[in-house]
Amino acid sequence: MQRPADAASRLLMATGLGLLLATGFGLQQQMLDINKVGIGWVIGISGLLLIGLSSLVAKGDGPLAKAYPLENEIEMASRVKEDVEEIEKDTSMGNAWAKLEATVLEQDISEQE
Repeated sequence: MQRPADAASRLLMATGLGLLLATGFGLQQQMLDINKVGIGWVIGISGLLLIGLSSLVAKGDGPLAKAYPLENEIEMASRVKEDVEEIEKDTSMGNAWAKLEATVLEQDISEQE
């Protein structure tokens, strides 16, 4: 299994290269002019930004580092296990509060009778 950061990095790199390729085709077909700045250049600039972001994600830095962690399978399994345990703990605590509330309501009803 691959790390999330590696998968995201490859996806960003491929998308960035695709956008640069589209910009190259636009230049070749003379749809983009080197001397004029137009809206078409947004595609090429976006491609460069995605390639830069890809290298940051691969290193474990940048704005997407938290979303795509640079961790191996053991670390990922440990993190997921901790998350599951925390959810189970919250669920059991919620069930305990529900039982306590039901008991208190039953006592209130029995006192009113």
